[in-house]
Amino acid sequence: MERKNYTVAVDLGSSNVVVAVGEKNAEERLDVVCVVSKPVEGVNAGKIENIELVSRAIREAVSEAEEQLGIRITEAYAGISGDFVRCARHTDHVFVYDPQNGVNQKDVDALFDRMRNVQAPDDETIMDRVPQNYVVDDNQEVKNPVGSFGKKLSSTFNFILCLKTPMQRLDMALKRVGIKMLSVTSNAIATAEAVLLPDEKEEGVAVVDIGGGVTDVAVYYRNVVRYIATIPMGATAINRDIRTMSVPEKHVESLKQKYGSAVAELAPEDKLIRVNGRTAREAKDILLRNLATVIEARATDIAEFVLQEIKDSGYIGKLAYGIVLTGGSAKLKDLDELFRRVTGMDVRVASAETGIAEESKEKAADPAYATAVGILLKGAEQGACAFVERPAARPAEQQGFRPPQPQPAPEFRHTPRFQQPVQAAPAAPAAEEAEEDAAAEREEAPVIEPKRKRDWGSIFQKTFDKINKSFTAAEDEEI
Repeated sequence: MERKNYTVAVDLGSSNVVVAVGEKNAEERLDVVCVVSKPVEGVNAGKIENIELVSRAIREAVSEAEEQLGIRITEAYAGISGDFVRCARHTDHVFVYDPQNGVNQKDVDALFDRMRNVQAPDDETIMDRVPQNYVVDDNQEVKNPVGSFGKKLSSTFNFILCLKTPMQRLDMALKRVGIKMLSVTSNAIATAEAVLLPDEKEEGVAVVDIGGGVTDVAVYYRNVVRYIATIPMGATAINRDIRTMSVPEKHVESLKQKYGSAVAELAPEDKLIRVNGRTAREAKDILLRNLATVIEARATDIAEFVLQEIKDSGYIGKLAYGIVLTGGSAKLKDLDELFRRVTGMDVRVASAETGIAEESKEKAADPAYATAVGILLKGAEQGACAFVERPAARPAEQQGFRPPQPQPAPEFRHTPRFQQPVQAAPAAPAAEEAEEDAAAEREEAPVIEPKRKRDWGSIFQKTFDKINKSFTAAEDEEI
């Protein structure tokens, strides 16, 4: 029997967990062989709050994937998202070893080494370091500095950071299912890998992934991720608002997806939908225009916050391809139109299609799977996952419980503890280059600035008041 080289991805969202399994084909494209989605509880805005509920959901999704493929999964790549994930920029430089012969790869490596010494704040860990640009002698920006002539090579790096506690909880949840987490990546970056076309990355685009509890934003320009952010608001907030119309919770999602619209004026003015209650007497007629009014108010909040993040990135005027919407909530009717109106940018809705085999595109067609496929793509670059073929029956698991199994310690790296930087004395203008290099070596490692705080306190109440105002007027007209 031919040995399979499977890669496994786990995308833990606030409302669903998606487990995807794929394998690179002969053309080095990813063949997605299995995608399983299960509802999850115990996650709030990307952060695990109940480890037992989360582990149970992951176990259900993993077990179904194992059953489909006849294997036992023991390793996986994971993604993470929440307002505890952020990016921060840091600029540093090295002096060129041999200026007469230009910048060589050793100089670039030396710059990377300096960036590896950059420390995160005490409660965060660095997930990735992305070079933004290279500058030779403070005036000449180049894409590839090797071969350029100059005495000093500088670069700004984008550091992708995550709070340690959410990452540790994710690792713990996977361990409880008997899975070793090989690495963890930012969902915002993983999603972009699956949905963006090469021209979009090059000419400028913002990927907006609207999930249940959070909305991820990633800005690309000149084929480099320039900015990521997470807004702690998603489909759950919209659903919560719909509940205020006295719609039973079990009907909210289907009502929204089947009859909802993100633009109120595009909804029928006089069409009613009957929503069943516990009894015939409790059945309720919902005016679709009112339903759309509720949806539009919260969706507008999300779009406005997305626009603000794009502005904060500094690339608002450089995104030739506008916005690419994805995620489970991207399927909401007229959401793309709402984003066009709020942002004034081009908008398209996308599912995973980049880097995957043609025969897999149907399996990955749901935008809700985009992040899981993106994690698969990034994981496949690092290597296949270990698994066991034809697993023996596990009686305990059949009862809904898998006993804990000893696992190696997690392999993600923790940064050194926070140190206050020592303020160095200004260097003498006439100092020799060798002396400047030596002084740089003696400096304390630079520290990334702590995360700035955003005030989310009154957002929900303000929107709710806005909804009530519009909703009451619409009801009066109906009566």
